[in-house]
This record gives sequence, C-alpha cells and structure tokens, in this order.
Amino acid sequence: MKKIYTQPRIETVASTPHQMLCASGGIQAQISGYSTKTSGGFSQSVPVIIGVICSSLLMLGTACSTNNPDQPKQQAELKPRTLVVTEVESQKSKVERRLPQATITENGNVLDALWNEGDAVFYRNLSYSYDYYDDDEGKPLSGTLNADKDGSVASFSGERVWCAEDDQLALIYPAPDPADFTFHDNPLTAEYIISVAGQDGTLATLAKDFHHIYGIASVVSVTETTANAELAQMKSLLTVCKFSFEDKDHPGTLLPIGTLTISAGGEGLYTGTYPQQGTVSIAQNVPTWNVSVEPEWKTTGNGGKPLTIDSKGVNPTEVYVAFFPAAGVTYTFTVTNSDGTYTGEATATLNEGEFVPATIKLTKN
Repeated sequence: MKKIYTQPRIETVASTPHQMLCASGGIQAQISGYSTKTSGGFSQSVPVIIGVICSSLLMLGTACSTNNPDQPKQQAELKPRTLVVTEVESQKSKVERRLPQATITENGNVLDALWNEGDAVFYRNLSYSYDYYDDDEGKPLSGTLNADKDGSVASFSGERVWCAEDDQLALIYPAPDPADFTFHDNPLTAEYIISVAGQDGTLATLAKDFHHIYGIASVVSVTETTANAELAQMKSLLTVCKFSFEDKDHPGTLLPIGTLTISAGGEGLYTGTYPQQGTVSIAQNVPTWNVSVEPEWKTTGNGGKPLTIDSKGVNPTEVYVAFFPAAGVTYTFTVTNSDGTYTGEATATLNEGEFVPATIKLTKN
C-alpha cells in the first residue's frame, strides 16, 4: 500500500513552512486528494492543536482541444469505441504534487489511498450539444469508466463510449445523480450539484461519497473500435478536516462525539447555518484549475440549517468532515453526547484540496 500523507505537529496556525512530500513513480490515471497549505487551519482565542498533513495533489497539466465549444461536431465523427484513459507520459516531469484517492485508510500518522477494481468515474462528453444527446439515434454522451485494478494507481476504461478524436470528456468522482446534472446547448456548458449533507464522520463514508473531484480527459487517437484519452488534470473540490474536541475545563480530555453540528458563527446573515450543497460549473476548454464549487448559503428564514455529523451511536473521539472551501470564516461547533452539550468557535481559511486535522476546545453549556 502506497503511503501518501505524513503528519508533523504544530501548536497553532503559525506560518511555519511545511515540506511538501511528492509521490514518486509512474501512474496511468490518478485521482486527486488533499494537501495542507500554511494558510489553512482553525484558530481560536486559546491555543488550537493542529496537525498539518503534507500530501500530494494530482496536477497533470491541461491538454487543449481545437474544437469550437459553440459549434457541435458533425455526427459522422462519432462512433462507439472502447476508451482507455491514461496519464500523459511526457508530462510526468511537470507533476509537482499527485495523489490517488478513492478508498482512504489511516495508518498511524499516514493516510494510504487505494483505487478498488471497478471503481466508477462518471464521464460526460463536453464536445457535443444537448440536442445531439437527445437525437433519435440515442447516442449516449455520458456514462461510467471503471478502474481496471486495485492499487494506488489505475487505468480507467469503458465500452461503447461515443467519442471522436479531440473530444473532451469531463471526469467526475463520485458520480453525480443524473437529476443533479444539467447540460446547456448554447454555449456548451454544464453544472452539477454536490452535497455535504449526511456525513457520519467516518473516513470510509467520506472517501466513497464526499471526496468530490473533477478533471478533463482529451481523446488523442481513435480507430474504428478503440479510443485513447489523456488525463489532463483532476482536482479536489472540497477541504477535509479531521476534528477532535477537548473539554475546555478539563484540558487533554477528548469528548465523545454523538452528534456534531457546524455552522457559521459570529453575527451575520448566515449565522447558525451551513451550506448543504454547492454547484460546480464546467465547460469545454475551461481549464480544470478554473473549476470550483459555489456553496449555496441559505438564511434560517429560507431553509438554512447547520451541517450535522451523526456518528450513529458510535461516539468516536474524532470525526472526518468534508467542507466547502472558504476564507476567514468563523465556525460554531456543537458536540452533543451522553454528558451534555459543548460549544465553541474557531476561525479558518480552508482551501480546496487541503486536509487539516484540528483539536478544538469547547465549553460545556
């Protein structure tokens, strides 16, 4: 199993430089994970213990298509082909940070990441209009590609993928609900919804349902029956935090977490609420690094509510939570267990692709 994260410890959100650990070795297709930047982390008026994990984030360059995004291709170019997505060999020297991540496990101060054979990545061909998708011949322009093997690296392939040379395919993991994916014809754009609601605080659930990533693969060659695509880039859209909570009146005592609620703190329009979902807007020829998620904040009077992490009776002393990236937001944390309710606040700037462990001090109500 390939070791991905290491975990030095620091006492506060200081600007101490952290060494970035780069994964080595070749890959065929990779998925992005979380790395901590010095600007991220939670701060309180009392010291907060934060462990910063320096990890690798997949950055595979961008392969550009010469297609006009506003002009659908002629239908004669499309054929159902067996598609294989691979990393661009010539771009390996440009990879500064990389991390495969679908199944995630923790091993001491290291996180190991693995693909499982058959893991599904959703694709949508961005080179054709919505009207063509709905034509009488029924050529589907979206579907799934699957990891070919277990391991920290994998290639992805799919049968009867309708594509042509120079096509651009959006790759999305985990696959969005079809009802949450909308495609527009003029210009060729799309958006899909990702949710952070329903988390249980476990790493396994986070890896399967809340590790949202996006990338673009470009079809570089085709035959009558096959196609090869280069994976241009994938990125993590969210921030992941590993929380534990101390009783402020009993330093060093970690609180069992029955439920955890997280909301915007302080005094403001969204105080007491947290976005349950966000929208990702994508389009052909839009570089992956320009794609991000826009959280949908709602006021309490408009259906807004806190983000709730329910441990379902497990009561662990630490939980993993997927966050929307945000700058300088004050959060209110409330832990409820059999001993009562504990509350506290912390302020953080959370950048996409970061993984931040934090211990936060709470006061019993």
